[in-house]
Order: sequence, then structure tokens, then C-alpha cells
Amino acid sequence: MELEKNKISINQIVAQKLDTAICEGDCIVPDIKPDIYNIISSSGIVTIYKKEVMDGKVRIDGGINTYTIYSSEEDGKKEIRAINYVIDFSQIENIETAKNDQIAEVNTKLRSVEARIVNERKINVKAVLDFDIKLFANNSEEFITGINDIPDLQKLEKKMTVNSMLGCAKTKAQVKETVPIDGVDNLTEILKVNIDITNKDTKISYNKILAKADSKLKILYLTEDGRICVVSATLPIMGFIDMENISEENVCDMQYEIRNLVIKPNSMQEHSIYIEAEIEITASSYETKEINTIEDLYSPSRNLSFEQKQIKAMQNKKNFHDVFSIREKQLLNIGDEKLYDADVKVNIDNMQIGNDEIELSGNVNITFMHSLNNMTDLGTTTLELPINYRMACSGIRATSQVKIDMSIPLQDFTILPGGEIDIKIDIEFMVDSSIEIRLNEICDVKEIESSENSGYNMVIYFTKKEDNLWKIAKEFRSTMQIIKESNGLSQDIITPGMQLFITKSVGVNC
Repeated sequence: MELEKNKISINQIVAQKLDTAICEGDCIVPDIKPDIYNIISSSGIVTIYKKEVMDGKVRIDGGINTYTIYSSEEDGKKEIRAINYVIDFSQIENIETAKNDQIAEVNTKLRSVEARIVNERKINVKAVLDFDIKLFANNSEEFITGINDIPDLQKLEKKMTVNSMLGCAKTKAQVKETVPIDGVDNLTEILKVNIDITNKDTKISYNKILAKADSKLKILYLTEDGRICVVSATLPIMGFIDMENISEENVCDMQYEIRNLVIKPNSMQEHSIYIEAEIEITASSYETKEINTIEDLYSPSRNLSFEQKQIKAMQNKKNFHDVFSIREKQLLNIGDEKLYDADVKVNIDNMQIGNDEIELSGNVNITFMHSLNNMTDLGTTTLELPINYRMACSGIRATSQVKIDMSIPLQDFTILPGGEIDIKIDIEFMVDSSIEIRLNEICDVKEIESSENSGYNMVIYFTKKEDNLWKIAKEFRSTMQIIKESNGLSQDIITPGMQLFITKSVGVNC
């Protein structure tokens, strides 16, 4: 039996897993630092060293660069200091369908960092990480499209559009910069570092992808005379990724991961901070393909058997981008104290996907770090602002699979007279949507011997509710065309209770 086949590369979603891990460690206060009296705040930055897909599991190795700001007290005098501690982690996720030739898309988010005093010379630092793992297999599949030596073969075909992975490639961008601080500041210690990758942009040319973004840094530091100061910097990220046959028509997903981060003061005489970062940029590109699949087949004159398997595929893949802005005034009640820093965290508690839009609800949690007691101490105050936002996403449907990435390109806070604070926050939402479909692939078509010998040339059949023309033609070894011609039907549509005259096929090409 000579089979006609068509080969196509289909990017299959093999598995997806969400998981949470707790990473912790005990940190000893260095001898040059004073005892811990009170912990003021804790924060962290995730770096990913390595990701590996193995048979039955996915492994993620990384570290959490934590900053814990604390106060000490000796002879009634308080002093602000900080401890920088790295928690290394190795997370192994058991995924039964994982194979070492698959592609892993791993999004790792730091949910929270907490520090607890064990004793005056030791703290326990605990971090909570969220992992979103998606596995892809870019396999070449053969679809049977016909059988050459069976002239009366009847095929139930379906034409559809799928998104197939064109390629997945990576590059590493190096960021090295010296950020100046005020010339009067003799920096003794870095208290805290925030970094956010924003303003992501992609330009596609022939066989090449240009990835651009900004790394926004905010560094809180301590001076020799005990002052707390802040310096901000925006450092460009740029990388070129080679990918064969890519064009502007393709959809391209970009992922930025911090691989390594070094932030340290230069000598006091230089009045600057050295910054070095290695950022891995991963591009996954998808092309749109139209394929014909056979969902069912039979021959009126010959007995055929076949097996059928389902293949997961993706279609209607789209990327959306929008910015949600917050502009409002809130009462902070810190009097004449000084505002040093603000941590902004976006929490999306609920996502409703409708036709052509996504509705997001949650809150923005802002933790302000400010002076206390006439600038002799340090404390925090928290504000929570609600989010209710409808984002237009043309073509998205309730059945779409949606992944949302967020960054904060703008956060600006100004203390106003009367204790109010003027809040300006821009939240950049990047939405990746697609629909998972299942393709029915017919394989292993064989001809079998049969002893059946029906003695009729025509039957009268009354249609039932679950009937369709294909099902009836296959059952009675006829063809849809013969049934339509015998009953004067111009369309394939039938209704329950219809009387049909069904004539057997005589084995010609119909």
C-alpha cells in the first residue's frame, strides 16, 4: 500500500508546571559590623545560573542576592547597616514527559524575602520563589494525505492554521558601567539594590533579531558620616540573535534573565559604584503554517484499518503590550521625615479572559522606607492601591492560554505639604497568548480481509439526531456524493427524521 505523506515541523506543548519553593540560609554577621538590634527590611534579586532538561525532570540552578537592612543600638546610639547574603538554590521539578532534547521556558519570580533574627550575630533569611515551567518539543510529524492504489478512497479532511516553532536561540548581553555618586559622599556600604528590566523591544531583519531593553537600577548606600543616599541609573541592554529564515511576519517571544550581577563600591576617592551584569536573552520565534489533516478515511470497496493519535499544537499565537498608569495622591503621614526608597510590587489576583480583552484585578503594594524620630532611625510604611484594568487584546478568546509578564518603567514619588505623597507609577503589561489544539493524526493504514458480504444494493434509512452524511456513507460503504445524488441533496447538511435512499458504491473514484 503506497501512502502519500506530508511532513511538517510542529511545536508541541509537552507539559506545563507551576510550583513554589522556599529557599533559606543562616548568615553570620561579619566581625566588622555591629550586633543586630532590629531588622528594617529585606529584598532580593534572582539570578539564574543554569537550566537543564533531563529525562523525567527539569533542573534550575540559581541564586538569590539578598539585602537585609538592620539597625544596631549601643549606648543609646542607633546605627543603620546592611548584610548582603546569597542563597544558592537547585530546584528539581519532576515532569514525567520531560526529555533531554526538549526546550524549557522557565519563568522564575521572587515572591518574598524575609529575615529573622536568630541571635545578635546571626540572621535566618528565607525567600519564596515561584516557578512557571513550560516544555516544548519541536518534532517533525508525518501526516498521511492519501493512498495511491485505492481510487475510491474517501477522506474527511480538515484544513487549519498552526503556529510552529521556527527556532529558539540565545545570546548573552554584558552590562559594565561605573555610576557616579555625589562628590561629597564617601560611600562605606551598599544597603540595597533594585533592578528592573523594562522597555523591551525587538527588531527583526533577515536572519537576525535585535533585542533591546533598559536595566533600571536604584542603589541605596551609606556614607562615612552616616547619611543614607540613593543613586539611580538606566543602563542599556542590547544583543543580536542569529536565527535562520526569520522575518518580520513571525511572532517572537523574548525572555531576559540575569545570569550574574556584581555591584560594589569603587574607592572612596572615585565616588562611584561599579556595576557588572550578564543577561541571557532567549528568543523563541514562531511561524504560521496551513496544514491539511485527515480526520477519518475509508474505502467503499476495500476494508481498511488504521490507528489514530492526537498531537498537541498551538495556533492563534499573538503578543500584546500596554501600559497601565497610576496617578494619585495618598496620605503617608511621615511628617517632616525623609523618604529614602520605595519598593513597588504588583500582585494580580484575578484574570478574566474574554473576547478581545483581558480584565486584570489585584493591587499595587508600595513599601516606603523613610527616616524616623527626626532622622535618627529608619522605618517603613506600606500603602496598597487597587488595580482594575481592562486590556484590549484583539483576537484573544476565553479559551486562550495567557502568560503575563510585568515591569515598572516609571515610579516617581514626591512628598507634598500636609503629609501627602504624589504617586506616579507605570506598569508595563506584556501578554503572550495562544490556543492549544489537538490534531488527529492517522497512521498505520492497513488493508484487512473481511468475510462480510451484504446482499443489498439499496437501503432506505431514516436519519437520527447524531447522524451526519459522512458517518452514514461510511457505515453503508457508500460515498457522500452518491447519497447526495440519489436524494437530490445540494448540501452536506441533514436533519433528524429524513428518509434517505442509500446506494452502495461500485468502487469507482468518487
